[in-house]
Amino acid sequence: MNVDSIAGKSIDRRSFVAASAAATATLAGLSLTGCNENELRETEPDKAGSVEEGAEWIPVSCWHNCGGRCLNKALVKDGVVLRQKTDDTHEDSWDWPQSRGCIRGRSVQQQVFGADRVKYPMKRKHWEPLTGGDKSLRGRDEWERISWDEALDYIAAELKNAKEKYGNESILYLDAALEGYMGGVLNAFGGFVKQTGCQSDGTFEYYAEGLFGVTYGQLNDRYDIANSDYLVMWGNNPAWAAFGNPSYYIKNFKQAGVKFVFVGPDYNASAGFTDAEWIPVRPGGDTALLLAVAHSMITRDEDGSLVDWDFLSRCTVGFDASHMPADAKTDENFRDYIMGAYDGIEKTPEWASEICGTPVEKIEHLADVLGCGNNCFISSNGAPARAKGAENFPHALMAVSAMGGHFGKPGNASGLDHNYSTLNRGATLVSLAGSYAPPYQGAGLVNPVDKTIPWSELWNAVVTGKYYDVGVLRGELHAPEEREVDIHVIVSEQKNVLQTQMDTNMGIEAYRKVDFACAQVYTMKTDARYSDIVLPICTRWEYNTTTYYDVATDKENTFARNKVVNPLYESRTDWEIAQSIAERLGIDFAEIMPRTDQQQWMDAMVGATVVTEDGSGYEPLLSITKEDFEKYGVEGVPQAGRIPLEQFLKDGVYRVKRSADDPFVYVALKEFRDDPETNPLPTTASGKLEIYCQAKGDLFAMMKGDVERIVDPSPLPKYMEQHEGFSDTFVDWENKVRGQYPFQLTHVHYLRRAHSDMDNLPWLREAMTNPVFINKEDADEKGIADGDIILVRNDNGSFIRPATVSRTVMPGVIAIPHGAAVRIDEATGIDTAGADNILTSSCNETAFLSNGWNGTLVDYEKYTGDIELLPDCDWPLDIPLPDEE
Repeated sequence: MNVDSIAGKSIDRRSFVAASAAATATLAGLSLTGCNENELRETEPDKAGSVEEGAEWIPVSCWHNCGGRCLNKALVKDGVVLRQKTDDTHEDSWDWPQSRGCIRGRSVQQQVFGADRVKYPMKRKHWEPLTGGDKSLRGRDEWERISWDEALDYIAAELKNAKEKYGNESILYLDAALEGYMGGVLNAFGGFVKQTGCQSDGTFEYYAEGLFGVTYGQLNDRYDIANSDYLVMWGNNPAWAAFGNPSYYIKNFKQAGVKFVFVGPDYNASAGFTDAEWIPVRPGGDTALLLAVAHSMITRDEDGSLVDWDFLSRCTVGFDASHMPADAKTDENFRDYIMGAYDGIEKTPEWASEICGTPVEKIEHLADVLGCGNNCFISSNGAPARAKGAENFPHALMAVSAMGGHFGKPGNASGLDHNYSTLNRGATLVSLAGSYAPPYQGAGLVNPVDKTIPWSELWNAVVTGKYYDVGVLRGELHAPEEREVDIHVIVSEQKNVLQTQMDTNMGIEAYRKVDFACAQVYTMKTDARYSDIVLPICTRWEYNTTTYYDVATDKENTFARNKVVNPLYESRTDWEIAQSIAERLGIDFAEIMPRTDQQQWMDAMVGATVVTEDGSGYEPLLSITKEDFEKYGVEGVPQAGRIPLEQFLKDGVYRVKRSADDPFVYVALKEFRDDPETNPLPTTASGKLEIYCQAKGDLFAMMKGDVERIVDPSPLPKYMEQHEGFSDTFVDWENKVRGQYPFQLTHVHYLRRAHSDMDNLPWLREAMTNPVFINKEDADEKGIADGDIILVRNDNGSFIRPATVSRTVMPGVIAIPHGAAVRIDEATGIDTAGADNILTSSCNETAFLSNGWNGTLVDYEKYTGDIELLPDCDWPLDIPLPDEE
């Protein structure tokens, strides 16, 4: 079996996948039968050896954005992957842990060789050039195979037509981080409409540059975390979100005697395996909870038993009237606000409990935990900051952490665990060079189109032609300006925006409105199913590439990226596609992107660095010879490094060996805490942690402008009323009369997929069933038992899923795994996959760019309709065209 014969047009998918799957299972002592690859039967062990003979282990990229960044290896013979394994390059230890993969990474072979690979370019059957044909059939039309030349010609013609008739402002390029090659092509073509807003980190992204003193890097090294009395996981769930080393680290903290506290609306897997104490809090109730914790610490403190008065006095401004910053425009301070001096409301545990659902005794206990008598490592992920009403959550978390003195000393830290709960901060010890440069950045091109749609308004803007422009997050922001936009073309390259952004049903309406939509995919993701032209792309196993998501999120290791097989079927790389479209648009692609994927891959390794043993600097990681450059057909200057290139490519990973007394143990803000006058914070006007932050107040005031929004522009971290908060589940709050939608929906990252990637894989579908998690008391009241199919609905849409009933979810809350592929029953309009954004809506009530997903109001009941909901592992794969043979 060689890859050329596999990739040939004459082979049908079923035969190829059956052969590959059978080989894979045989080496594991199993053989798969049936088109869904779910049924298992034993195979004679001696046959495994004969299949494996002559095979080679190749380290491979797990390219999905889960955050784990683990090592996988594929056993390859004649271009076929027989099975996978994970890191075995050295013995596992705390000083030198292996970089082990999870069930997602070990299932990647099904992404590459799955029966649902898009084999060749396709067009929607009832699409017509320039007019769109019957647009209402997008998402449910049949597909026709076309040639690459036809597909590329169609796309170029549609772009030219849109530019000629409506201008470049009619082209919408979907790319959350603007990383794709097509962004450069479209920039050179005259620009496109872009998007902006908070994504994974929620409202933490307002403070990416440390607006009030907190930045992404202010957490401690894993060796220091073992010095903590408590590890407070605020919403974190690395066991599902980023399995691998984050979970291994947490396990070792537990064994070292660190106690765990979990704060969130659902008691998750990470909380379970650490035996964490649960502090329940409703979605969006975190700020109220923190303010009540502050009240409890202030009122119950006895001579510094809970509050670190010395740290507040030396290292913060704005806690009380005697420590106000020089640029303050009001005379309000945090302590007086907590005690009700300005609004007449003391932020007592009793006040907060009604809002956030946390029992008073739990609030007071959390105040004890966070008091200065304990060493606390406080790690929040982005989930609490992705809730409606979470604009001040990051600021409140910093304020309470400062009250406990949890900055700058061993065992203490607080902040956003941005890198998916890696819990291992400090200077990067080893990394590949960031060689991947989006072409519009690499050539210094600036998008000529000055229109940026907030993610929360994206689909509404396409449908209605109106939106508010506030500039670009992490760029230049300005007061909201109401603008018009007229989108006629949607280009989807690397993302799956129709599925992963809020208000999917309106997104479908938007897709069915425009004249043309195209997508580049290797399986039929939601963006592709609602497009007109679909282009088949290579997976990362089919060419050497370095991309944005190759950056390691664990500072101690970096991974090699190896090609495993030649491109299957008619797939091409994103680089090749962009080059071909550029040519058709009259653009010299070499000018905007002079380096090929292969050259970028090598450049990343040429620039790879590793810290010197004494920690004084960095040295090249890899020795690369002239013969190496010749072998891979790239340019470069030979260099000496710590290990040979070929060893790195063979091992697949380089991890720095650690010890408890090495120079890399990092305690964030230590110099600042020791002497804040000599070592001021570079990001604040005062040089200190700003509990009163005038810059934040000014930003919020500017971003609110004259538009009616639920946002308080105070420089203090005040409580803001939520849009779709707990109080909105009542039609009569005073008398506690429930409304139409009495439940708050929250979203959880799920071990079955990475965001929306991998949702199509049969192995993962069988292992993780994708239910809706509901509270037992609520279920009993509705007559719902575990495993019942329920209908979850609101004014935005509805879906049906099996229920998992337990007490690990708060009453009044339901939790749905994020990222399920949209599968709408056209007869009823009901989604059958449990796609969470079917229920979310545009956030037109909260602060611009805050993008609050968590907390959407819904209701649910036992489903009594006619749709038969089979287990996901029994669903037929989404193969858009029939087999040729």
